[in-house]
Amino acid sequence: MTDSQPRLSVSLTFDFDATSVWIGSHHSNNPAMISRGEFGAVAIPRILDLLSRHDIRTTFFIPGHTALAYPGLTREIRARGHEIGHHGWVHENPASFDREGEHEVFRRGLDALQEVAGVRPTGYRSPSVDFSPNTISILREFGIRYDSSCSGSDFEPYYLRDGDR
Repeated sequence: MTDSQPRLSVSLTFDFDATSVWIGSHHSNNPAMISRGEFGAVAIPRILDLLSRHDIRTTFFIPGHTALAYPGLTREIRARGHEIGHHGWVHENPASFDREGEHEVFRRGLDALQEVAGVRPTGYRSPSVDFSPNTISILREFGIRYDSSCSGSDFEPYYLRDGDR
């Protein structure tokens, strides 16, 4: 590629949900379903090696439960230079809580990521790709600078509306 050719930019992100998606979002205790989440721990080292081979840095959105269940992998993601984003506590839907409950699970997810990886994420992806009427104010309260859950534009940043009905 020469300097006169346009440069292509791509954003790769990963959700390291592991078992939390099955026990959180799907409320399952089915061993077969939960094993699908366990495969995330098998896949993450392979993904990290692939990214390293191509010198690619990205963002991994991780629920707090996953960070606590797989602390070594969570630390390895950080050690390899990738950003860690907040992805809930146990992959819950924020819209299914009142404000106090949503605030609590949000804090628990942040605390787990801080405890395990020593990071305080500034990015968020809703585990269910859903918001409640309280989500935006909670994101602001905890200093979250960006969200990748909403779809108001393909790649242009925009401010989330607060207070819409």
